[in-house]
Amino acid sequence: MFTKREIEIIWLIARGLKSKAVAEVLCVSTETIKSHRKNILEKVREDDKEISLLEFCIQYPNEHKKSPLKGD
Repeated sequence: MFTKREIEIIWLIARGLKSKAVAEVLCVSTETIKSHRKNILEKVREDDKEISLLEFCIQYPNEHKKSPLKGD
């Protein structure tokens, strides 16, 4: 359902990082992160129209135990 990059972003959002901080961690622009966030939300809303991106990102790591991030 999600690309590898989207999963990385989901995990970072779940940790409380804002778009600017996520962009810095992944060495991309904030506009790139905003685009990914939009795409993630569109995919999430296909399944659950009431959930917010933040709510989803907080739940996702609990359901998918293995972190895609180095050092986790």
